[in-house]
Amino acid sequence: MAELPLPTALNLSAMSVSPSVKALQFSQDGQAILLTKYAVYILTPDTGVSVELSSVVQQASDSKSRTSHGTRPLRWLRTLVEFDRSLAHQWPTDCAEWGAVSLGSLDPSLHAVALSPSNITADAGCVLALLNSNLELTIWGASKNFLTGEWIRFQDVTAALKSATAKHVPSSAFNATLRLQSTCIEWSSQPDWNLTPAPLFDASVLAVGTRAGTVTFLRYQLQDRCMSVAEEVSVSAKWVTHIAWSAWTLSQDNTCEAMLSCGTSDGSVVVLTVRQSLNSNSSFAPDHNVSLTVQEHGEPPSDIDGRAITGMRWAKSCGRSPILIYHKPGGINLWSAHSTQNAWSGSRAFLLPTQRRSVGSSALSPASGICYVPSRDLAVVSLSDGSFYTIHTLSTIPALDPIQSEAIRSDVLSGVSRSVFVRAEAEKMSRKDVDRINGMGSYDGCATFMWTYEATRPTDFSYKHDAKHVSTLVVAQLWDEDIDERVLVDIAEHVGRTKCVGGEAPTSALRSTLLHLRDAKRLSRLHSRILETLHQLPHDGIAPDFVIPPYTGEWTAHLSNALRTSMTAHLFGWDTIQSQRIRYGISVFCQNRAETADVQQNFAEAASLFLANIRAHVQLVLLRHLSAMSGFVNGGSHDIFFARRTIHQAATMPWISPALAKEAEVLAARLPPTPQPQTDTPNASHYTNEGAAAAASGLGEPCPACNTVIPPESPDAESAVCANGHVWARCCVTSLLLATPLVRTCIGCSRKALLPVTPSAPVNPASAPPWSGDGYESGDHARAGRHALAPSAQLASAGGGALSANPAGGFSFVQDLLHATRRCPFCGNNFVVLV
Repeated sequence: MAELPLPTALNLSAMSVSPSVKALQFSQDGQAILLTKYAVYILTPDTGVSVELSSVVQQASDSKSRTSHGTRPLRWLRTLVEFDRSLAHQWPTDCAEWGAVSLGSLDPSLHAVALSPSNITADAGCVLALLNSNLELTIWGASKNFLTGEWIRFQDVTAALKSATAKHVPSSAFNATLRLQSTCIEWSSQPDWNLTPAPLFDASVLAVGTRAGTVTFLRYQLQDRCMSVAEEVSVSAKWVTHIAWSAWTLSQDNTCEAMLSCGTSDGSVVVLTVRQSLNSNSSFAPDHNVSLTVQEHGEPPSDIDGRAITGMRWAKSCGRSPILIYHKPGGINLWSAHSTQNAWSGSRAFLLPTQRRSVGSSALSPASGICYVPSRDLAVVSLSDGSFYTIHTLSTIPALDPIQSEAIRSDVLSGVSRSVFVRAEAEKMSRKDVDRINGMGSYDGCATFMWTYEATRPTDFSYKHDAKHVSTLVVAQLWDEDIDERVLVDIAEHVGRTKCVGGEAPTSALRSTLLHLRDAKRLSRLHSRILETLHQLPHDGIAPDFVIPPYTGEWTAHLSNALRTSMTAHLFGWDTIQSQRIRYGISVFCQNRAETADVQQNFAEAASLFLANIRAHVQLVLLRHLSAMSGFVNGGSHDIFFARRTIHQAATMPWISPALAKEAEVLAARLPPTPQPQTDTPNASHYTNEGAAAAASGLGEPCPACNTVIPPESPDAESAVCANGHVWARCCVTSLLLATPLVRTCIGCSRKALLPVTPSAPVNPASAPPWSGDGYESGDHARAGRHALAPSAQLASAGGGALSANPAGGFSFVQDLLHATRRCPFCGNNFVVLV
């Protein structure tokens, strides 16, 4: 067999953990999370990322074979969460029973990691749950820059659970201690309630198995950055050692259902049915509450047999109930619940033969990865000895390596894996060298996989070879695949079936597509078909329409939160607009990598079209919400100037619809008059003719360097130039000037946005905007401009680091908009703070 592409073979100076099917996972932010003994490596492929590229790491593994396939090496951005090996809980002080002793405290290390869905934190990121060998549970999140910056601990969950337990009288200290000792963790995905626009609130659940045989269900609380207990159930008298979530399904209106499999230390498997019901009230923006119930499924997949479970995953196949795949030494087991579909149900078991690739080969090795490939209805299981096993036709008639399958067989994949190991290692390898795989997962959902291994030599009793402890991350293609057709199918899938509710960032959703479109020759072959696919319209059209009911009550903090929730839902909750963002991202990526000018121009025109559709929707959201809140916009507030700028932009858009232009006119008539600036000041000489007109209309902004008024440009302008040639970037959320380094930057398109002000983040007088009303001003130009410039210009005048909150604590539409826009409104990716 010809050598297949090997985009990555990256060495990491880290000691691997015990083999686990969850040691290597991809988050919905597009990051590979690698669990090692004393750290969690967070690796981001550079595909689709436009910031921090000076910090990428890469390792060329085999230049000859790489060139023959036209495959460029993948580059990675890297950061890590380091385990300091300190122990927060001494279990003998809580209970002196021998059964409560944790032997993991002798050599503290990391044991497991669970990834939350994306878009649940204040910066629209994900949360990591870490479990160490002392059975302590903590949660972590990014501080400012999730790509290369620091990740900080949000909460010691074990301590919080201990405090909550202390308020109740337990049956015994021993049982209470076992309930606090976490043994396994898994975070569910987000339920899809089939609502339009998708309500972007967090309904995911972290399940935690314990030594007491219980499972605790926890929810993440955004405001306090902590976990709260939603439910606790007992499933066994033994330890719960493995848990796995299936995908959520909508069983009835406003009720979603998922299955949670629980493996215990005696070899039995228990399945729990978890239901979540959505309750919404009728208000300006519906307030959603979710209730959770748990009950045990009637038929257990496995009874007590004393065989340890080493890995567990669910496979979701269309048109049938999910399939549980779990591994015990020497065999792979399947289980599916009875359903109304015409499909197999019950249990299946397959005995694994040993594939002798090295002296360490054994079919009794623990599992290190379980993947399901929907396009081939194929399950791929890897063991720690470096071997791979395949189960074909999983959803219909499961079979281990059927005879008619020649291209994808267990022995073939194991042989390819071994050849990748030989190519990736600098030294010559022999049968005495074992590639111990510690974690494996799919990279593109098809033929390209990633795994991490350590090269060991068990027959060398000097132990010098094993003392190196170098982990190697590999991304490689395991079988021949028609990549061209796969790319087109993936693009059509993303364009036609994009879902917002899961919270997945475009850089993550397009990981497979962008990996293969890095090949310039492939892009040259496919560009016309890619453009044809991108221009296909979704079935329900492009521009969604909606109504925001007007609000006439008093302004409260609750209404402010409702306004933010509504704007977030309408900016990021429409699948058709998310589809436009996906098309825009693909077009820009292809434009930057095309080799010929005509292909670049074609993709540039496509990108402009999709961007125009996105801008039109953003303007619609702003106008509808300003209209609903028009009763709170008064002549003395700063939001009047933002509202008039938004109306001006909507009126000057060449692609604006007549109906929306009429709405802008109606809103303009309802707004109070704009306060006129004083033009008899020393700074009046700074006005050009256009600047004087802009100042009189209240739409101009002062140049932060020279105070010359900059007239409003076209609504799609992303920068501004004053009459003296000073160039300033504009905020992609508010279109105001950015005269400060204290901004957030989109990782996908590099657009910048102002930072929202939070109560816990005091405003720095050195960078405060002069309109903040807090008694300080920034520089001579700002003090002079306070009287010389239109109030709309003061809104974003020089020195503005982060927009200040309304000094009276009242209505501030701009502040609520900045809080609501947690991701880039144009490409849909996350922001990071680079300084």
